[in-house]
Amino acid sequence: MAGLARVLARVLTLCTLLGACSSGQQLPPAPAGDAIDRETEHQRQQALQQQHEREFRLGRVARPLLIAALELCPERQRNDYGLRLHSLSAYAPAQHPAARALYQLDRQPTLRTPLPGSPAARAGLRAGDRLMRLQGRAVKSDNDLLKMLQEAAGPLRLEIARGDDILALSLTPDKLCDWPIQLSRSSAINAYADGQRIRVTQAMLGYAAQDDELAMVIAHELAHNGLQHMSRQLRNLMLGALIDLLALTQGYPSPGIAATLGIHQQALNLELEADLQALVLLHRAGIALAPGVAFWRRLGTDFPASIRHSRGLSHPGTAERYLRMQSAAQALQPGEP
Repeated sequence: MAGLARVLARVLTLCTLLGACSSGQQLPPAPAGDAIDRETEHQRQQALQQQHEREFRLGRVARPLLIAALELCPERQRNDYGLRLHSLSAYAPAQHPAARALYQLDRQPTLRTPLPGSPAARAGLRAGDRLMRLQGRAVKSDNDLLKMLQEAAGPLRLEIARGDDILALSLTPDKLCDWPIQLSRSSAINAYADGQRIRVTQAMLGYAAQDDELAMVIAHELAHNGLQHMSRQLRNLMLGALIDLLALTQGYPSPGIAATLGIHQQALNLELEADLQALVLLHRAGIALAPGVAFWRRLGTDFPASIRHSRGLSHPGTAERYLRMQSAAQALQPGEP
């Protein structure tokens, strides 16, 4: 009991000291419940709007590169009509009030702003147009729409409700690489390619503030997919694992050393290959190379550890990377600084 009393006394003393350290100022009264609800809804609307702005920028920058990369994806191409659609069912229930307030959404598929240069943009479609019929069939839900678009092969006949008007339009598709470019909410400044899709973090989207810089990031990941780097790394890993297994059967301890070397074998060369192929894609898409090349130099100054990576890592240092890319860019676009 005496020990418990001493512990309680110390706790009380600590509480007293903490109280003495406070400013003594009285906190403002708690806001009313309806004020909190209004602010919550305001922040949800702002968050949804910001997400859509980021997705639009990502899609706008990526689109010409997905066309420029067509020779890298002969077996992964798709028809693109530029129909960026959403309805209330695309959002979580907590987002429904924000989606209604911002976009007047219900269950009917409604257009988001078409990407510049897309078939939808060329046809004059606008954000807020409601898709009523597709290929002569009524569109009543997202599931209907998805099935119809999957079946579409050539020109697409639409009926659009715009205010009180019904517009009949036809869209001729563009051909794009079928590698979806997705936004990740990660706070890491990074981008990823897995052979099926590409993910760019919102932190990278903020760091690559200029569109030409973001284009370099996307082109680099497209190059990884197009050059089948993930498959090549997997083959190296499997070969290393087989060597490890053989060593174990012969009585030699091999705690994954060969597999580790396999995954990193040629990894630096794969990164440099992707850098150079990215420059080709940018050039083919009519995008200036100098800003994207300078982007790697900025990475080195902002993150000094990347200037010269330690041995065994899978990415070359930014100093080597910058000099190699600068030389290749000058060869592709001699007039560039």
